[in-house]
Amino acid sequence: MGTPRPAPAGRDSLRAYRLTVARKRTVTPHLARITVTGADLDHFTDVGPEPRCKVLVPPRPGADISIPHAVPGGTPFWDAVRALPESSRPVVRTYTVRAARPAQREIDIDFVLHGDTGPASAWAGAAQPGDPVGIYGCLSSFAPPADTTAYLLIGDDTSLPAINGIAGALPAGTRAHVSIEVDGPVDEQPLDSAADLKLTWVHRAGAEPGGPERLLAALRAVGQVEPTTFAWVAGESAMVQAIRSELVLGHDLTRQRVYFSGYWRRGHAEDD
Repeated sequence: MGTPRPAPAGRDSLRAYRLTVARKRTVTPHLARITVTGADLDHFTDVGPEPRCKVLVPPRPGADISIPHAVPGGTPFWDAVRALPESSRPVVRTYTVRAARPAQREIDIDFVLHGDTGPASAWAGAAQPGDPVGIYGCLSSFAPPADTTAYLLIGDDTSLPAINGIAGALPAGTRAHVSIEVDGPVDEQPLDSAADLKLTWVHRAGAEPGGPERLLAALRAVGQVEPTTFAWVAGESAMVQAIRSELVLGHDLTRQRVYFSGYWRRGHAEDD
C-alpha cells in the first residue's frame, strides 16, 4: 500500500492581487520573511503544499506599482505587464508562499537576500510596512504517484519555503530524505513535519551558489533510491538538471517520479 500523500497539484483563479507590506522579520542573516496583506486575499485559494506565485515589486524604491488585470481567456499575463507604463511597470519574479492565512488576509513570502544584485532581493531588503506589492496566480506542482512510498526533497536556499511546505504536508510514518544547500549553519531552519525526515544541511561556506557538486554528493550519500520514491528537486537551473540526470540515469527513477524546477539561473533574470 502506498504512503498517504498530500492533495494533488492545483491552481487558483490566476487573478492578480494588489497588496501592501504588513511587516518584515529576519529569519536568518540571508533570509527575510515579508508578510503582505490586502482585501484581495479574500479570494486567495489554497492550491497545495508548495504554492508558487508571481510576485510583483515596484520598478525602483519608493515607486508605486501598477497591477495587470490579466484573466484566463483574456490578455496573457506577460503581455499585460509589458503594456503597463514603464514608470510603474512591476518587476516580476516567482516565489513560493511560505504560509497563507486568508482569514486574516495575510501571506508570508521568504526572500533570499543578495544585497543589491537582484531587484526582488533589493526590494525585500528595503521593504517597509505600507509599501505596495502584488502577486499573480498561484499553483502547486506537487503530485506524486499514488504508490509513492518514500520522498526525496533536494534544493538550495530558494527552495526552502517549498520544502518546508511539502515536509509539513507529509503525514506521520512517511519516509523522506531532505538535502538543502545554504551558505552556512546560521542559514539553517527547523522543518516542522510529522514525517520521518532524514535531513542533511549542505554548506557552501562562502562559495558561489548554484554549483551542482555539493548536492550531488549529498544525493550519492543517500545510497540507491528505491524505485517507488518520488523526488522533488528545485533551485538553480543547472544544478537541478544535474540532479535530475543522476536520479533518472543513476537510480533508474522514471521521469514521472522526478519533479524538477529551475527557480533561477546564474547570470540571468527571470524575464530574460
